[in-house]
Amino acid sequence: MSRDIKETVLIVALVLGIAVGVLIGINLSESDISNLIETSFLTYRENMVESFLTFFVSSAMLVIIVFLMGFSAVFQPLEVMLVSLKGLGLGLIASCVYACDDVLPKLLVFLPFSVISSGILILQARDAVSMSMGYFSISITTENRLGMANEFREYIFRFFIYLLSCAVVCALGCLTLSVMNAHGLF
Repeated sequence: MSRDIKETVLIVALVLGIAVGVLIGINLSESDISNLIETSFLTYRENMVESFLTFFVSSAMLVIIVFLMGFSAVFQPLEVMLVSLKGLGLGLIASCVYACDDVLPKLLVFLPFSVISSGILILQARDAVSMSMGYFSISITTENRLGMANEFREYIFRFFIYLLSCAVVCALGCLTLSVMNAHGLF
């Protein structure tokens, strides 16, 4: 399967997850919406470390899980489902953002963070699906893949790049949240 097809499948899975999340979010009560916003990364926290960790956990957790799934020959469907799960969460938060009074400031934090973190997850999932498919093809054939060590090394290297990207995006999200709070927008 080519990289383009994998990316397309993952993007479609994300969009479907977002659509389901929005549909679920439409039916939430006001208390559910406020609880979801309070526990999300969209809430300003006085402690920058706590804010960063909230951003980072929401962004990097699925990237790490998908990375680990890449080491199995049979986890390709679950890797795609985790991208859908990310979309479901984004759809829920998006519906909550639009239900809030201060939509624009929350949207300014939510949109860039969610788009970039979703892109990072899709890239990691694409690599994980490729790695899983490599392990699967080795397991069903008698082919000896000595080159798998190079693929393994590149896979781990790209994972650390994606994780570092998550950290940078999270730091920028925290900085944005802090600046907006200082200007009275949060």
